Amino acid sequence: MKGIKMRGNKNIVYNLMVSLITFALSILISLWMTPYIISNVGTEAYGFIPLTQNFISILSVLTVALSSVIARFFTIAIQQKDFSNAQRYFNTYLFSSLIFSGVLFLVFIILSISIDSLFNIPMSLISDVRISILISGFLLIMTYIGAVFDAAPFSVNKLYVTKGIQAINAIVKAIVIFTLLTMLTPRIWYVNLGTFIAGVLSFILGIVFFRKLMPDIKINFKDFQLNKLKELLSAGVWNSIGQIGVLLFLAIDILVANITLGAEKAGVYAAILQFPLLLRTLAGITAGVFAPIIVTHYAKENINALIQYSNRAVKLNGLLLALPAALMCGLGGALLRVWLGEEFEMYEWLLILNAFYLVFTLSVMPLNHIFTAVNRLKLPALTTIFLGIINLLLAIFLSGPVGLGLYGIVISSASVLILKNLIFTPLYSSYVTGQVYRVYYKGIFQPLIGAFIVIIFSMSIQYFYIIENWLDLIAVGIIVSICYILFSYILLLTKEERNIIQNLFKKFHL
Repeated sequence: MKGIKMRGNKNIVYNLMVSLITFALSILISLWMTPYIISNVGTEAYGFIPLTQNFISILSVLTVALSSVIARFFTIAIQQKDFSNAQRYFNTYLFSSLIFSGVLFLVFIILSISIDSLFNIPMSLISDVRISILISGFLLIMTYIGAVFDAAPFSVNKLYVTKGIQAINAIVKAIVIFTLLTMLTPRIWYVNLGTFIAGVLSFILGIVFFRKLMPDIKINFKDFQLNKLKELLSAGVWNSIGQIGVLLFLAIDILVANITLGAEKAGVYAAILQFPLLLRTLAGITAGVFAPIIVTHYAKENINALIQYSNRAVKLNGLLLALPAALMCGLGGALLRVWLGEEFEMYEWLLILNAFYLVFTLSVMPLNHIFTAVNRLKLPALTTIFLGIINLLLAIFLSGPVGLGLYGIVISSASVLILKNLIFTPLYSSYVTGQVYRVYYKGIFQPLIGAFIVIIFSMSIQYFYIIENWLDLIAVGIIVSICYILFSYILLLTKEERNIIQNLFKKFHL
């Protein structure tokens, strides 16, 4: 048991390290790519890149009913040493996704033809947007089918394999996009094409590593079972419904900006949103690191360990996220000035508001994996979609009729996400695990304290030191980060948590 636990700890460190490296790569690529694309295609045209991606994300809800739960069922079968059952889940998903992909293909063709009737698109960009929709649609189909291959690293808690593939994906995508934009006449769909080419490579690598990790799992149509499909769908349908709500939180900002404020404002907002969206991506990455252990504890019916581990995950997740979120708040104006140019500095408070509420709303994201582990997805799904609809309606109302513009969209997102993540998620997690209502709030407060320290320190430095370039910005960021890490380690972690970290790094050998 001790050896197993040690290997599990090492895998967590591996998973977290590779996840953070992948995220760092994403930041570096976005730092370069966003201003580069804007300079090549213009702010208005740039807005349609994330807009088409968000539109495709909305359509991805059609795939979530299966893709969101296959890792859970496959992992439980593997952890219980029931490999024949795992093979049935694998083949049931694989053949079902192939069949449904044909339907999705027709949907994307119809949407690409009629896209100009849904959004405000200049005549000169209509054909580009249509091509973008088709390419992104093909990528979604490929990602949908490939989800079953990602279940192998998840099931053995080797997420660093998946994250490593994602890192390669990010690098290849940047290289292809840069090549297309510099060697050919700039088109917005080059970004989608670069993403698709990188996605093909990731799909192939996913298959390769699946074969290495699960050599006994074979493709066999005879293992397709309707009862397994029904089991997956009955669990995943609530994830699918919940995903609609998630997208109403995450994917409607630019769509609403385009409809209520026009293409140009949507383009500006799309650029400003890059860092908050990256922060949300980081939250998903770090929360996902804890998911395999949460599911494994449940598979082994070790509820006490699941509760203890989940509660600690909330605190660690919050401490990791508080630093970049608070840096965005404290250095927001300088970041926009150095990154996108002085004309964007006027949107400083737009960035600050987008980042600040994420400090205390993203900490609890590991708790979402409890719902999947215990297969209690109905109420979270209904709550998410209800609040998502409120977010959509409130964003339209505040940005349009009330006249708050882009700030109305931010206020709407902040208000509704606070309701969902700070009230519903901790309370329902306590309910399904049989704990007192306040048990999962313990890990939220320390990150909030740390974030305030970062914001105050960052703003104070700028009273004495003017940030004029990337070197200045990076230097200040490093100084503040070191102070935050020391402050958190000494004052925000318990003695037991410090010992755990020390033991992890003592036992962990590269």
